Amino acid sequence: MQKIDKNYDQILSTKYKAWVDKLEKDQKKHPESRTYYDDVVMDLYRCQRGVCAYKEMFICIENLYDVNNWQNGQYHIPDQAAFKRTDHFGELEHFDATLKTNQYWLWSNLFMIHDKINNLKSAKPVVAYLKPDLDDYAPEKYFDYDEKTHRFIPNTDIEDPDQIRQIQSMIDEVLFLNHGVVLNERANFIQDIKQKKSFGTSYQIDRFFTAVRWCLDDFS
Repeated sequence: MQKIDKNYDQILSTKYKAWVDKLEKDQKKHPESRTYYDDVVMDLYRCQRGVCAYKEMFICIENLYDVNNWQNGQYHIPDQAAFKRTDHFGELEHFDATLKTNQYWLWSNLFMIHDKINNLKSAKPVVAYLKPDLDDYAPEKYFDYDEKTHRFIPNTDIEDPDQIRQIQSMIDEVLFLNHGVVLNERANFIQDIKQKKSFGTSYQIDRFFTAVRWCLDDFS
């Protein structure tokens, strides 16, 4: 789980920002409106670099969240674009589900995650300290990576057995970091990057950022 920079002051969907800021200032319940749905979703993808906030697998084409798709503070796809707004596999995740009733569109509570994993996760909550946009969040504080099996495991330096069990539960039962399809895709991607690196050919790290950099001894 990479750290995600969701700087609220730098989002491109400024019309959405003004709308939700006024709701918050007036202490009003967020309406069941989808007016700014694309604005929120695509700005989240931009912050997440097109990957699932939890699995880091690719779920959105880059064309969809290109900065040129925002006009006058609102998201807009060119009429003649060769792609569609549905060209992604993500669903909107409310990190703290208790905020959905009154603050459905609260930027700090939103992420994009893979739709299949969202279905498996269901209503199970993620522990607060694993929220990937926290100022003090860092994946190496909580996770290690077994390069032989390509599985995430709890950080072996953690001494508290209760926290170890909690993190393991998050990995297996909530975040599904080692789901078979995810693990297989991650292992193949890492192997391809390592092969290209050994041959001295160019490569691009555009997904599975945390695991790749760990395996390349370039984790930061």
